[in-house]
Amino acid sequence: MSFVGGGVVGGGTDVHKFVEALQADFKTLSLETKKKYPQIKEACEEAISKLCTAGSSQQNSVYYTVNQILYPLVQGCETKDLKIIKFCLGMMQRLITQQVVDQKGALYITNALWTLMEHNIEEVKVLQTVTLLLTTNLVVHGDTLAKALVLCFRLHYTKNPTIVNTAGATIRQLVSLVFERVYLEKDSVHSLQQQQQLQQSGSNSPDTDTNSSTQDGQTFAMDAFHLFQDLVQLVNAEQPFWLLGMTEMTRTFGLELLEAVLSNFSAVFHENQEFRLLLKERVCALVIKLFSPNVKHRQLPAPSNGTAAAPVDKPLFPISMRLLRLVAILIQKYHTILVTECEIFLSLIIKFLDPDKPHWQRALALEVIHKLVTRSTLIAFFCKSYDLKNHATHIVHDMIAAMGSYIRYSLINASAVLSNGGQQGIGAAGQQPSTLAALSSGGNNQCGFMFRGAYLALVATFAPGLPKAVYLEMLDKLDAPNIPDSYGISLAYAILLDITRSIGGVIQRAPELHPTHNMAVITDEEYTPLCLQLINSSWSGLLSAFIPLVETSIDEGTTENILKAMQNYAALCGMLGQLQPRDAFIMAMCRASFPPHYAISIFANSAQPDVDLRCHTRSGSQDLSSQFINSCNADGGDFRPQIVAVGTPLPSASLPHSVMQAPVMLTNKNLQCMRAILLLAHNNGSILGSSWHIVLQTLQHLVWILGLKPSTGGSLQAMPKPAVEANVGIQTAVMADLPVLSQMIGQLFESSQCLDDVALHHLIDALCKLSHEAMELAYANREPSLFAVAKLMETGLVNMPRIEVLWRPLTNHLLEVCQHRHIRMREWGVEAITYLVKSALQFKHKQPLKENLELQTMLLSPLSELSTVLHADVRQRQLDCVLQILNTAGEILSFGWPAIIEIIGAVNDHHGEPLIRTAFQCLQLVITDFLTVMPWRCLPLCISTAAKFGSQTQELNISLTAIGLMWNISDFFNQNQDKLMSTQLEDVAILPDFPGTLKMPQFDKLWMCLYAKLGELCVDLRPAVRKSAGQTLFSTIAAHGSLLNPPTWQALVWQVLFPLLDNVRALSSSASNEKVDASGNILIHHSRNTAQKQWAETQVLTLSGVCRVFNTKRELLQMLGDFERAWSLILEFIQNAALSKNGEVSLAALKSLQEIMYHNSTERGLKDGQTAQQQDEEIWNIAWNIWLSIGMESTKMSATSRYLPGVGASGDNQEDFYIPSQAFLTALIQIFPAIFQHIQSRFSASDFDKFCTVLTNAVCIPVQTDAVPYIMSTVSDTLLTPLHDGILECMELIQKEAIKPESESESDSSIRQLIPAIFRQLLIFSKFACAPPTFQQNVEHSKYGKSTNHYANNASVEVVSMNYIPFGEKSISICVKLYQSTATEESVVQEQILHDIVKALRTPLAMKYKCLSSSTWKLAISSLISVLHTGLKVARAKPQYFASLWDDLADTLDKFLFPVSVCTIEDRGLEEIVLDETIDCQVIELLRDEVLPYAHEMPHQFIMQIVVLLNKGSIHSASDSNICYESDWKLREIFAKTCFETLLQFSLLEDQATATACNNNRLNANLLGTDAPGAVNKDFAGRLAVTALLHRFQEVLKRFNDDERQSGKCPLPRFRLSEISFVLKAIATLVVSMKKAPASKVNKPAWDLLIGLYPYLVDCTTTTSPEVSRSLREALLQYTDLLQAPSYVKDNANQSNGQQ
Repeated sequence: MSFVGGGVVGGGTDVHKFVEALQADFKTLSLETKKKYPQIKEACEEAISKLCTAGSSQQNSVYYTVNQILYPLVQGCETKDLKIIKFCLGMMQRLITQQVVDQKGALYITNALWTLMEHNIEEVKVLQTVTLLLTTNLVVHGDTLAKALVLCFRLHYTKNPTIVNTAGATIRQLVSLVFERVYLEKDSVHSLQQQQQLQQSGSNSPDTDTNSSTQDGQTFAMDAFHLFQDLVQLVNAEQPFWLLGMTEMTRTFGLELLEAVLSNFSAVFHENQEFRLLLKERVCALVIKLFSPNVKHRQLPAPSNGTAAAPVDKPLFPISMRLLRLVAILIQKYHTILVTECEIFLSLIIKFLDPDKPHWQRALALEVIHKLVTRSTLIAFFCKSYDLKNHATHIVHDMIAAMGSYIRYSLINASAVLSNGGQQGIGAAGQQPSTLAALSSGGNNQCGFMFRGAYLALVATFAPGLPKAVYLEMLDKLDAPNIPDSYGISLAYAILLDITRSIGGVIQRAPELHPTHNMAVITDEEYTPLCLQLINSSWSGLLSAFIPLVETSIDEGTTENILKAMQNYAALCGMLGQLQPRDAFIMAMCRASFPPHYAISIFANSAQPDVDLRCHTRSGSQDLSSQFINSCNADGGDFRPQIVAVGTPLPSASLPHSVMQAPVMLTNKNLQCMRAILLLAHNNGSILGSSWHIVLQTLQHLVWILGLKPSTGGSLQAMPKPAVEANVGIQTAVMADLPVLSQMIGQLFESSQCLDDVALHHLIDALCKLSHEAMELAYANREPSLFAVAKLMETGLVNMPRIEVLWRPLTNHLLEVCQHRHIRMREWGVEAITYLVKSALQFKHKQPLKENLELQTMLLSPLSELSTVLHADVRQRQLDCVLQILNTAGEILSFGWPAIIEIIGAVNDHHGEPLIRTAFQCLQLVITDFLTVMPWRCLPLCISTAAKFGSQTQELNISLTAIGLMWNISDFFNQNQDKLMSTQLEDVAILPDFPGTLKMPQFDKLWMCLYAKLGELCVDLRPAVRKSAGQTLFSTIAAHGSLLNPPTWQALVWQVLFPLLDNVRALSSSASNEKVDASGNILIHHSRNTAQKQWAETQVLTLSGVCRVFNTKRELLQMLGDFERAWSLILEFIQNAALSKNGEVSLAALKSLQEIMYHNSTERGLKDGQTAQQQDEEIWNIAWNIWLSIGMESTKMSATSRYLPGVGASGDNQEDFYIPSQAFLTALIQIFPAIFQHIQSRFSASDFDKFCTVLTNAVCIPVQTDAVPYIMSTVSDTLLTPLHDGILECMELIQKEAIKPESESESDSSIRQLIPAIFRQLLIFSKFACAPPTFQQNVEHSKYGKSTNHYANNASVEVVSMNYIPFGEKSISICVKLYQSTATEESVVQEQILHDIVKALRTPLAMKYKCLSSSTWKLAISSLISVLHTGLKVARAKPQYFASLWDDLADTLDKFLFPVSVCTIEDRGLEEIVLDETIDCQVIELLRDEVLPYAHEMPHQFIMQIVVLLNKGSIHSASDSNICYESDWKLREIFAKTCFETLLQFSLLEDQATATACNNNRLNANLLGTDAPGAVNKDFAGRLAVTALLHRFQEVLKRFNDDERQSGKCPLPRFRLSEISFVLKAIATLVVSMKKAPASKVNKPAWDLLIGLYPYLVDCTTTTSPEVSRSLREALLQYTDLLQAPSYVKDNANQSNGQQ
């Protein structure tokens, strides 16, 4: 139909068309009805005519004519002709649609429809028309409206379901329409009040006339009010006031309509007082009344008498369900205006959850609760209105507690049903819970809960915050549906999650998702108490519900959701500072992370929340899991919670032994709980506070069970388990998960950087507490958990930017850990500290660390405090850390140096070598790299630390290197002297005090620190250290000593150097001489194999060092004032050392002495000359006395040494046996010249005596075997040893001074008096050429002669004979030279020096070939010759001084020329013998030239002795008895010839002085065995000599002849032939000489004898020897002249006869 629109037809054309259409329709109707219903036809035509008139006029006319034109239509409806009725209804609808029907018309139409309804005609069309009539515009109201509504209600209760449904829908639409109109009416409130007054006047009469409803004041609000009021009446089974004509009404439909109105039009009720009253007084009362069967009804087992319960009471599902829907709306939308009523409703709903209520009733109640709790505003309202009020029901608390009870009941009931073998449990209206078999067939993706074998599947899932009711929506069900058992728990689980979420919404003030205008507003004042009350009301209930849920849930998703809710809730508690609930929730989660028996044990000590008091079944659910696992195992079903990890329990104090023994099995859920705890802590760390302890304790246990071990930086890593524990393992799935867990734990601690300071302290306290517990356990020697320590470290690392906040508590605890006796604990404690310190130092702090004294000190203090820990492993790590710090952050450590150096220095000997080595590496680094950046005040510390390392005894190399470092420090001082001098230190306490020096500069004090420390090291017990320290000390002083102020030198000398010498002396003397055990690892040289010998080296080093310093700084020291004292002290030290029994020390002492003595000191110009000279004399006198005492003491062989080994020395004395070495003696002697030059002017005879004693003793000292190479290598046999050389040099030095001319000599003449003494000393020395010192002989005798074997077993001193020959010879030479220059000196003459010389030379001359060296007697003879050349002249001049000389001289010559010793060609060779003969001839020549010519000036006796000597020499036979070889005759020929010639010359040619002839003649006659007469004749001596010769010749010839005859054919030996040959030649010579001699010289007997030889000569002619023949011939030829006697012979003969 074309005229459909929302408003009145506009425009003329449209109206026209509409009118035409109407006319057409009426025409059609008239045609239809003309036969049967003529009255309708007429009415139609009338209508057409009315329309025609209206069509020509304005549109209004159509509107006004409508009521007339409706008439035929109404009539048509009454015809009961369906076709006509349909047509009429269609036209009515067209008119309604076109909006031309007015109020009256509406009434007509309504009445017509009512009629049709009553006749059950075209019900659907009727309903459509009613709907159109009411919806198209607002003309229908009041009673018409009521009638229309009743009409629909009546149709709703017909038999036809289509009509019923259509009518129901129509009613719903129209009821809504009625209420929608209220919104359209602006003045609804006002008009309602007017109506109210009218109503009150006639309210008592329900049957008031219908017309009253058509009053003008009637409004839409009134209609709504009446409608709602009647609906309540009807539901309450009472008569309606307004909806008259209602025949029946079902309660269910009524409730649905009430629900629809209340649900959709809450604004109407909120805004209108009347409506509110209606709601409060009527609706709530109705609901409460209708609830009564539900409340009263109990589902109990049938009584035993078999009578059923009264059916009246039984609650009906449809009504209960609708009531609950209504209540839900009332609570949701009207709680602000129905506070008390809501309290009642809520209490009822909570009661509905009781176990004795039907299953469906509990399910519905749950659905309602779900609807309510998803809205946080409602929860807030309930709490504010009820829980916060004193006398109200605690709705929130009760509701949540009921949920907990419900859940536990569901679980227990399910298992009870199962265990009853399928019998119905208490109130189990639903079907049986599933069993395991059902579960296992369903595959693994099952969700739900399982308790003691009963499985409750999660049958309903809900989106968070969106309740989705199932059974509340079953509006079509007349009977209670069959609700699965698990539906309740599934829903309860969803409710709990939503409650938690809503509470969170309230507390966090989250905006409502679907805000409504009637929300209760919470003011700021109310907010805090409200939140606290919410938590108080809810926590115990929630906990009692969550715990069993977590324990029984079997799928991850469900568990995850519950745990999330618990996390969130715990976080809320924390935010509000509600510690008990927070801890309870956290504890519950922690417990869920372990198997129940393990959890009970672990948390036995933790404070239990009082949940158990409020939740009576908690104890039942405590062991849900264990019971449920046991029952699983019992049933043998397939399902088990999957055990994903098996580990060992972490030892803890509360674990009983049984638990400790068994492995801990973790399920997936346990790990899930662990993750939940981690998340909670990670996201809400700041609110955990004291709960951190429980959380961390849990994590620690889990980490332990899973086998995660801490690694670098504190993070945890899975360590592979040993293969042995095959039964203990972790599934691969979890293995892959472990790194994630570990990472989560890591992130948890990383997130600590977001915590505020207080929360951070809570975390650290908890970790410390945990660590304390671990430490306690570790004392029992169980493997400790390192979790807490590792995490403390990690926390420290991530909070570096605010490290000062946590540093102290953190490190103080870690320091305690480091003290622990369990090594793993310690390891980690120190790892943590060192790692933190390193990281903190490298961290870029806001204020750079370099400038932040406080922070640096704080960061390094724990590292320093580690020094108090006794465990070496801790110290090792501490030092490794220092080393790393130095390597990485050394340049930052401006203020931290004292701490670092103290740490390094805190190491001592008992710490062991590795530790000391590391510490030392640190020190090396400090000293090599960081001295320049170090503050001044650390330098003394550095020195003392280096010294400490020098003195440690664990590792020698370190000590030595440490001393090297001290040298480095000295270099540093030197290079940076300007900087160091300019820096003045306020804190003087760090520098030591050096008394006696006023105002020592700080820089000097620094040096003194160094020197003093080195000085201490010089007396270390180890020789190598002493040596190194000594060298360093003296090198440093030498190199850098010049930097010191002069007064400081005094301190250095008196406070460092002298004490050092003193200490060394004391320690050396007490050192042991036991052999040092080299323990096989190193060979020790024999010169260092006792402590004493090693100390000797130190003595040498220190003494020479100090002396060197003394020398180099002599000028400086002389200026200081106490030089003399120092000088005498140092010389005393030298003396002490020089007299040491150790050759090395004594020698070195002398070397030092030598250095000091030879030092060229320039004279000081500071003092006046006289004082200086006095001081100088004093100094050199001290030196001379020291030299003397050294000389006397060292060369005087001590008493002990006299008892030589093997001669009766005791064992002790044998040890003491000490002989000064040659080098020592040489050095001693060589020092003398230096001293002598200073004391020569004061050198007295007594001084010289002492000096000589020293020299003599020195020479006599035997040489030790070990010194032989020293002597032998430097000198060959013919040269002097250095000692002898030195001695002789000294002698020459003194002698030079002594023989200086008076004018040159500075000294007085006293020194000239020493010349004789010098001679004597030299002669003593000269004797050694033939007779080495007696001591030596003793030694040799005792050693080699008797007891070489005495030495087999002890290394005592061996001595060897020394070559004294060159020394003796040199002494002789010097003596000769000296004599040649001083022979005429008065003192020399008077002291009879010549005699002494002769006596001294007699020894070698007498020994001749027995001399050790032939050079000796050769030198002696040449010396004698030289001396006599000089001395004989003096002797002739001053005979009175030489009387005693002559006999000795004659004796000496005799012994020399006719030696006792034998000489052979084999021994000496031909040439040598010839040379020796030449020497003998020289002696004879000397006599010929120097003695015989002056015979008259010499004693006669002496001359006679000389003649005898010549006589002897002129004939070989004199030595007959000693000659064994013929050749010797030949070889002495020349000598004999010389003697013979000299004798002849003396006898025949020279004029002879005959002073004492008689005596001598007699003597000589006796000697020669001739009977010479005693007449005195001056020529007698000469004649006598001739006679003697002739006798000898005759004897030889006679013997020769005899022998030759007897020998027959054998020739005589060659020497006999030589002898005879010589005799023959001598005869020839004698004959010649006698012929030439004056007559007075030769007497007759001589001639007679000569002639008497002739026969013998003739006899010789038989010889076969050509040599003899030749000589014989010469002799015989000489006789030619004697064949005729000359004329004067007779006279001579007479003369001589007369004499006789």
